[in-house]
Amino acid sequence: MPGNADGLSAKELEQAGICRRFYGASFAEIERRGLPGSENIRRNYGKVRTFADALGENLAQGMGLILSGSCGTMKTTMAVAVLRQHLDAGNHGIFVPMCSLVDNLFTMRALDREEWARYEKRIRSTQLLVLDDLGGEDTGQGWIRSKVDSILTERYNGMRSTIVTTNLLPEELESTYSGRIIDRLRSTSIFLTFSGRSERRMGMA
Repeated sequence: MPGNADGLSAKELEQAGICRRFYGASFAEIERRGLPGSENIRRNYGKVRTFADALGENLAQGMGLILSGSCGTMKTTMAVAVLRQHLDAGNHGIFVPMCSLVDNLFTMRALDREEWARYEKRIRSTQLLVLDDLGGEDTGQGWIRSKVDSILTERYNGMRSTIVTTNLLPEELESTYSGRIIDRLRSTSIFLTFSGRSERRMGMA
């Protein structure tokens, strides 16, 4: 499969869970295209870029990011850009939309328990995990909340970094998942709130 401007092949991106829409989600490409006019997005981008500039130190300390707020404000693009920088340096990480995580765990367990165990182990142990759209899954099912709590607890205890994107506000996260888990996430993450109109229609997110 063809490569891309930042060195990783499409196959390598797919193996890390990065789908075609986000092949170009790197800091170099974001800056080449230019940031939108939103002061909130620009300010948060600077903080994410600062986090990425000290990525080795942040990962050694188990630090992550929580990118919370409005749809279409480049949360996922920025999260993938951090992951891309990590992967470009030859490290391991994975991008997982929450709806896919739930679907994969449910389907693999029913069809192939060995594949399910390998997949879940990778989610729990990878150096850098990006969980996209936390709270967008069907949290009405108790096993989903328990599974997510278990994964995040193990990563917290192992000091493995997690980047979370979510459309939920802090109080909504706490009412969806256990307060203990959200408190642990917040204690080991830089929490950034995104606001403003969606930039998707402008081709920016």
